[in-house]
Amino acid sequence: MKEKHRPSELMNAQNIIVLFAVLLVQQVFAQRNQTDSVKIDYKKTGAYSLDGNVTPALNILEHYDITKLSQEDLKFKTEFENRFSYKEDKSDFLESRKSPIAELLKIYVSYWHLSLIDNSKIYDTLLIQNITKFLTTNYQPAHKLTANKDSIDFYEKKYINSLGLYTTGFGKTGKYFDLLVWKTEKDTTYSFNMNNEKTSANVVFMDNFITIGWEEYATLGRAYPGGWATTEALYCVRSAYDLNSEDFMVNYLAHESRHFTDYKLFPKLMSADLEYRAELTQLCMAQTTLYRIIGGFINNANYESENGHSVADYCIIRDLSKILFKVEFEKDMNKWKKISVKQINKTAGDLLKANTQALKKQGIGVENYIKK
Repeated sequence: MKEKHRPSELMNAQNIIVLFAVLLVQQVFAQRNQTDSVKIDYKKTGAYSLDGNVTPALNILEHYDITKLSQEDLKFKTEFENRFSYKEDKSDFLESRKSPIAELLKIYVSYWHLSLIDNSKIYDTLLIQNITKFLTTNYQPAHKLTANKDSIDFYEKKYINSLGLYTTGFGKTGKYFDLLVWKTEKDTTYSFNMNNEKTSANVVFMDNFITIGWEEYATLGRAYPGGWATTEALYCVRSAYDLNSEDFMVNYLAHESRHFTDYKLFPKLMSADLEYRAELTQLCMAQTTLYRIIGGFINNANYESENGHSVADYCIIRDLSKILFKVEFEKDMNKWKKISVKQINKTAGDLLKANTQALKKQGIGVENYIKK
């Protein structure tokens, strides 16, 4: 599969919300014998991994007969198990990521590994202690660092920038602290109409990543943040997109521009509601990718998740299902494909307008609406 995962949330210690991880496009791997072979269910294993819990994914992989897997699927199964079946990561992840931040990345990988295989504990305090020790030992200006998120964010950025690299800083994607570091970037300005609204935003294109965070680590690089929005600009992983495609113009640019606008309209709005509005914006405008987007939302929907995207996915399918099918939650994609693109566009637009009106009634201090 190489699946471009859609929007993920990432919030740093300065309350800059980083909210986009692109839905990756599944690749169909060749099977050696179509009659006898089986195919790994990457949708299920990916959904568990992106929800920050690899144990169910390991359980799924355990039951595959290795003699019936394609070479590519067998490689994935072996690498996934090497990464997560042991107390320590036995994969080549760190070996393949040698760079000036190798020792810092090692600290994060240990934290990701512990967190992903054991959801019963929270390892945030351990991470904070280890990063504090690392920075005060290896970066002289950090001698004033204190073991809190704001201080770590400030000095971790300065340390990484001093090496000629860029980073989002110390913050979380979903439930886990993340580390995104890249070598080069270039900015430009895009002006376009978004659902009959004219908008303009500065877009920073990032290239040459050392790490794209725990989602990349959890999925063996099959899913990762494709971009995000801050209060000042949109950030885009350049290699994730064809800039002339609907994936870029709608599923990235329109989605993130909605965040960019909403940060000003509703500055306290929480992740799930922000994603709900951005994803409805996608559904208002999408044409060729519409049914794929809906399928992704259905697959990743989880009302009880700590991940704002999963909550938003559930609420969108729930609200559309009530209008289009008169049921609580329609999972059957064959039924969705019988509804025209135009009708889904319009229904999503109506939901977005209704949501905007409801939020405005509550004022700029509103924090949540779709999940009470």
